[in-house]
Amino acid sequence: MRGMERYDAREVSRRGRELYERRIRAQVEPEHEGRFLVVDVESGKYALADDELEAFDRASAQTPEGVLYLIRVGQPAAHRIGAGRQPPGWHASAKR
Repeated sequence: MRGMERYDAREVSRRGRELYERRIRAQVEPEHEGRFLVVDVESGKYALADDELEAFDRASAQTPEGVLYLIRVGQPAAHRIGAGRQPPGWHASAKR
């Protein structure tokens, strides 16, 4: 990402999450749940798409020198690592 030299990864993450929570979330949830959103942490401009590469392409077109942060609308993270979908309540049964 161009512009990353201005911020470390933690700062990009903090700024991106803050922008999402304060200015963007109410505009996109729940209508765009599960879609990818890329926000420029400097301008606050964002782009939505069904796949992350398209979201990055759209955001880059809006702010070519932007510092971009990826979010999955309505999800705690853009991607999950590990096992696939688990049945509802699997966390509770695993603790027993």
